[in-house]
Amino acid sequence: MIAIPLSSIQNRRTLTLCLAGAVLGLLEWGSFISLMDSDLQQEHIWISLLLGMGIFGVAAMSLLMHLPLSKSLAAALGLAVGGVVLSLQGLGGYADVDSFLLAPQMGVALSLLSTITLPFIAVMVERRRDWRNYRRLFEVSWSMVCSWAVAMLFCGLAWGVLMASHVLLSFVGITFLADVLLEPAVAAVVSGALVGAGLAISSESDGYLSPLILLKLLRLLTPVLLVVMVVFIVALPWRTGEGLPLAAICVAAVLGASTLVSAVVADEDANASATPLLRASARLLGVVMPVVAAVALWAVVARVAQYGWTPARVSAMTGGLVAAAYGLNYFWAACHTKDWMVRVRRSNIWMAIALIVLAVLWLSRILSPESLSVTSQVERFKSGELAAADFPEVEMRFRWGLPGQEALRSLVEQGLLDVELEEEESGPPSPDQTSEVWEFSEEQAKQILLETMPSSPANHPLLKPFIEQYPGWDIAYLARSCLSKTPAGHPDCLLVFADLLPSVPGDEAIILASDTMVNGVTFAMAEDGNWKRATAFNPGLIEEKMATVIDGIHAHGAVIQPAPFNVLKLPGGAILGVTESP
Repeated sequence: MIAIPLSSIQNRRTLTLCLAGAVLGLLEWGSFISLMDSDLQQEHIWISLLLGMGIFGVAAMSLLMHLPLSKSLAAALGLAVGGVVLSLQGLGGYADVDSFLLAPQMGVALSLLSTITLPFIAVMVERRRDWRNYRRLFEVSWSMVCSWAVAMLFCGLAWGVLMASHVLLSFVGITFLADVLLEPAVAAVVSGALVGAGLAISSESDGYLSPLILLKLLRLLTPVLLVVMVVFIVALPWRTGEGLPLAAICVAAVLGASTLVSAVVADEDANASATPLLRASARLLGVVMPVVAAVALWAVVARVAQYGWTPARVSAMTGGLVAAAYGLNYFWAACHTKDWMVRVRRSNIWMAIALIVLAVLWLSRILSPESLSVTSQVERFKSGELAAADFPEVEMRFRWGLPGQEALRSLVEQGLLDVELEEEESGPPSPDQTSEVWEFSEEQAKQILLETMPSSPANHPLLKPFIEQYPGWDIAYLARSCLSKTPAGHPDCLLVFADLLPSVPGDEAIILASDTMVNGVTFAMAEDGNWKRATAFNPGLIEEKMATVIDGIHAHGAVIQPAPFNVLKLPGGAILGVTESP
């Protein structure tokens, strides 16, 4: 027998991270459900809390690998509060949450705020004056990256094992594993706990999971990227066209080069690559990076000179400036023979701080791509450079936040632009048949069904109770079907009550609708008085023809008759039959 030390089972860090992951997963899921159930007036608050909870979870789990519980939670809470405040500030620049989420700089800013800040926090909490200690920052940063990579891989593998276990048990009729684990709240808790366990295991396995392993792998790509970038620069004069795609490629190349150079120089000279080829390649990348960054800036400037600023071009220019800053710092470092690696490490610290400041400027809207773009396009329009037919009215109305909408309204009021402005809505818009299903709340869907869904026989006494306790997850699909009409003008949904199971008292409820998700779904009354989904087969029930079927039932009623075929009864209650010949 193998003896397992009690300390290994009761490892405090593993237990803490597992519990923290489970609790954070549950809180994140609760915040998500609250967001889905909230009315539109409160949506911006819930989305900010959801983002704050995500920042808190990532920060807490990351810091727990390096700091005590109390300090980790306090630091993570402070960062999360800052994230919520900045999110609310950012949301204030947009008419709705969707526009905020679609703004690329906001997603980048939130990602920067919840990742780049963590190594600085971890090091500063341990020893405040070490916040510029590149060796310590480098070690903590790459340790977090490796630990999260292992944790996510572990979580995925664990879920694979759990689902394989379910498949195995289902062969012997045991399905409780999937029934429990696939509950969204349970899945969130289990996923959080698994990620926590993966973080704990990976962070405690320094001898087996060293950041140097990943760094050594990344270093091998340095000569490859150097050759690619040189060929790119040489071939660029023969390339036609410019614009944001070219800028994006160049920015990505420079940032990728900075990552590889950092991998080569490591946290100190002792851990830096000893291979002359890799060192030379990294140093030469420092020479090439400014050239590629300059190409990115040139591509954006040429586009802006021709068409003016847009949020995408402002973001591209920002990315180009960041790439240029990295390129110039690395070029300056490469110009020094002896201490060029020290200068690279020093510049990485200041660039990380600059990115954090950039994130705050974006989220606080001190730097607003939408405002800059609106000012540019309005000036071009007033000066005659931009024709009315080419004026970005749709973008200003829907994608450029409140600055775009205010500018559009001002131009219309001044008589400079002839477009119709939508009237202010007194309340949240109601979903219709063109809405996506996630735009329906459960309460909205039930209200729609109560107002529109007919039954056969008409006005069946069970219609309202069935809708009020509708047991399906697909209620939004059913509500959307009921909002459309059949050729005869009936709602494109129908609830048929019929006694299909003579051995069970009462009628069963069959849903007919022109939607694959709900068409033919059947419910039966259980012993506890609740409706449960029943096993049903519906050959020949084609969604494309359901509108005609529904109109036919309204005209002639639904008829129950014996099935014109025999069935094979299998052990366990299953049946097998053939309804028509091929």
